Amino acid sequence: MPELFNKILLPVSGSEESMKAADFAINLAKTHGSQIIALHVIDTSVVRQLARHSGKSPGEIEVEMEENGWHYLYHVEEMAKDNKVKIVVLLDYGLPQEGILTKERELGVDLIIFGQSRGRGTRGRFIERSLHQVLENSISPVLVIK
Repeated sequence: MPELFNKILLPVSGSEESMKAADFAINLAKTHGSQIIALHVIDTSVVRQLARHSGKSPGEIEVEMEENGWHYLYHVEEMAKDNKVKIVVLLDYGLPQEGILTKERELGVDLIIFGQSRGRGTRGRFIERSLHQVLENSISPVLVIK
C-alpha cells in the first residue's frame, strides 16, 4: 500500500510557529515513513528594504539572512535526524510564497505543513499573506499548525 505522505514540504522561518510545525511534521513523517523537505526562502524584497534602512549593502544583508536561514534549516535537520526521519534541506531566494509553490510542483510534494504566525506588525501580516497565497494556489493539501 503506498504511503499517503511520501514527501512533506516544511517551510522554515525560525519563528516559534515554524518550530511547532517542524515538530508536528517530524512526528507525522516518523509515523508514515515520509521524507521532509525543509525549505527556507530568503525574501529578496526584504533584503532590499533592510539595505535601504540599515546602511548595509544588499550583499551584506543577504549573507546575514542566508546564515540565519541555514541555522534554522540545520536545527530542523538535527530534530529530524534525532527521530530517524529522512530530511532534505533547501535554501532559496525570492518571494516565500512563490518559492514554496515552485518547490511543491518541482518535487511532487504530497503535503505542505505551515506554521501560522500569531505575530502582529509587518512580519506577521506578511507571513499571513504568504500563507493565504499558498492556500489559494497549492495543488497539495496544506496543514496549518497554530
